[in-house]
Amino acid sequence: ERKAVVSTAYSLLGKVNYFWGGKSHAIGWDSRWGTPTKVTAAGSSTTGKILPFGLDCSGFVDWVFNNSLGYIIGHGGGASSQHTYCSSISWEEALPGDLVFYPGNTHVGIFVGTDSNGNPLIIHCASSQNTVVLTGLQGFTMIGRPDIF
Repeated sequence: ERKAVVSTAYSLLGKVNYFWGGKSHAIGWDSRWGTPTKVTAAGSSTTGKILPFGLDCSGFVDWVFNNSLGYIIGHGGGASSQHTYCSSISWEEALPGDLVFYPGNTHVGIFVGTDSNGNPLIIHCASSQNTVVLTGLQGFTMIGRPDIF
């Protein structure tokens, strides 16, 4: 199950734009991705702008888990909702497929392992890079184990 989550997450690496409020229930590639679309979700500097459709951070996590395990963490809500469907764990207990969060649940990503120095690696859909990226901690401070595991 964890391998399926990680490989599914990697399948979108660098391929889907960040889009505030972007969600997808598609199994496989969503034909809407990349299509110019008005951002309608409130709360972003991009609200009201026309941008290539994609996923936001929680939409990416939902798409990955739905496509790999048939499960939508947080039942379509944002990062805060996803966090409520996780059990808190320590970084030492982290396994690929666990979720990581910014303070205040303002961003979510998926823990995929560690680099050669033992530093955590996270895959997430980042507004700052406008796509799905693989990074280190970069602001992630909390980790949780999704209830499906």
